[in-house]
Amino acid sequence: GIAFMRELGLEEVRAHNHGLAWDAARMHTDRWGTDLATAEAMVGTMATVPLPARLGTNKEDTARLRDALLFEDRIEVQVHPWRGRLWVRVSAQVYNDMSDIERLAEAVTARA
Repeated sequence: GIAFMRELGLEEVRAHNHGLAWDAARMHTDRWGTDLATAEAMVGTMATVPLPARLGTNKEDTARLRDALLFEDRIEVQVHPWRGRLWVRVSAQVYNDMSDIERLAEAVTARA
């Protein structure tokens, strides 16, 4: 794995992953009408984004959404309740692109 990362270029991989995570966070909050309270400097290769409030607030709502995304949409993403709403953590890797981010946005929007 390390040899492959070196082949791609460590800085290039880091830049790609950071840029995708940041773009995902901004696109999702715009699409879902939520607020991103994180500065770009605080985002590495993952961003935690608030989901629309109507999707729920507790562990049961979390399990329902996570399972729907996984089993119906084939999207595996971390969902958790915090501060009275659900949040999603988007993780970017070199094998992801904006089409993956868009799929998540559409799947969540369809359930909101």
